[in-house]
Amino acid sequence: MRRGIVVAALRSTTIAAVRSRVVALTSAFPIVLGVAGSTLAAAPAAAQDVPSLFADEAPLAVTIEADFAALRGDRADSPDRPALYRAGSDSSLVELEGEIRTRGRFRLDPANCSFPPLRIEISAREGRGTLLDGIDDTKLVSSCRPGRDSYDQLVILEYLAYRTYGLLTEASFRVRRLEVTFVDTSGEHEPETRSAFVIEEDEELAARLDSELFELEEGRNLNPAGVESRSQLTVSVFQYMIGNTDWSTVAGHNVELLSRGNAAHAVPYDFDSSGLVNAPYATFDPDLGIRTVRERKYRGYCVNAFLVGLVLDDFRARREETLALWAAEPGLDDTSRAEAIRYLESFYEDIETNDRAERRFLRDCRGQ
Repeated sequence: MRRGIVVAALRSTTIAAVRSRVVALTSAFPIVLGVAGSTLAAAPAAAQDVPSLFADEAPLAVTIEADFAALRGDRADSPDRPALYRAGSDSSLVELEGEIRTRGRFRLDPANCSFPPLRIEISAREGRGTLLDGIDDTKLVSSCRPGRDSYDQLVILEYLAYRTYGLLTEASFRVRRLEVTFVDTSGEHEPETRSAFVIEEDEELAARLDSELFELEEGRNLNPAGVESRSQLTVSVFQYMIGNTDWSTVAGHNVELLSRGNAAHAVPYDFDSSGLVNAPYATFDPDLGIRTVRERKYRGYCVNAFLVGLVLDDFRARREETLALWAAEPGLDDTSRAEAIRYLESFYEDIETNDRAERRFLRDCRGQ
C-alpha cells in the first residue's frame, strides 16, 4: 500500500471508526502512519536530580545586583558581567556571587525592547543545596519594557503557557516564578522590582528525561518521520491551542529536540509570539493566511486518526486543571485573565467533538 493511499484513507475515516482497525494497520505500516511508539518519560525518581529552584511553584523573591547600565548597552556579543544574587527571606537568605549576560535576538534589539533578555549563572558548587541550585547559564525572562504594567502581564502569560504544557507531559521545560529586584550598581537606574521567571536549562531537561540533546546539522532540517509521533503531535496541538506559529519541530526552531532510542522527541519553548500571550511586538508569516496573531493556524504534520484521538484525549483530560491554573494565578489582572481563559475555552470548543477535531487536525494537517 502506498503512503499517499494510506493518508488519504485515514483522512476520510472518523476517529472513532479507525480505533478498531488501527492495530492491524500500524503493525504493517509503522513509519507511514506515525505510530506513537515509546513516549519520553522522566527518569526514575532515584535517578532524578531536580534542582530545588524548580521543586516549588511559589514565587521566589530574588535580588540581582549588577551593572545594568552596561548590560542595557550589551546588544551584540555580551561579556559575562559580575553579579550578586540574593534569594529568600531574612531567616533563609542566600547570597551568592555569579555572572550575568544578555541573550536573544529579537528582544535584544533596542527598537523592540528597552531592557534586554538575560542569562544568569551561579557555579554549581556555589549554588548546590541552596534556593538557587540549578542557576547555571539559565534564561531569565522579565519585562522588556520596565514600567509598563502591560509588559509585566506578558511575562506572567508566557510563564503560564509553560506551566500549561507541563500539565500535559513531563517532557516539558520546568519554570519558576520570581519577583526580581534589579539593583544597578552603576547608580544610573533606580532599583526596581518586577515579575520574572527562569527556565530549566537544556542539559538539565535532557538529564531529567534520560536523554541527550539532539543537534541538527547546520542548514539541515530533520525528516518529520524522525520525530517521535506522539511528542510531535502533542507539540503541534499545543501550539494550535495557544495560537503560536513561530516554531518548527523539523528545523528545531523554538523546539528543543532530545534523542532517546531511535527517534527525536520535541519539547517546545518561547511562547511570547503566541496569540495567547498577544504581545504587541508579536509577528507572523502573512503567507500562512492568517490576519492576526490571535488567529489560530494548525501547522502539524498528518498522522493517523487514532493517534489524534489519543492526544486530544490528553488535552481534554487536562481541561479543568488548565483553566483552574489560569484562574488561580494572582499575578494576572482581571482583564488579562478573562481574555486568556476565553482564548483557551475557544480551543476546547474546537476539540469538543471528534467531528470538529477531524476537520482541524486531519484535514488541515501538513503532508510529510
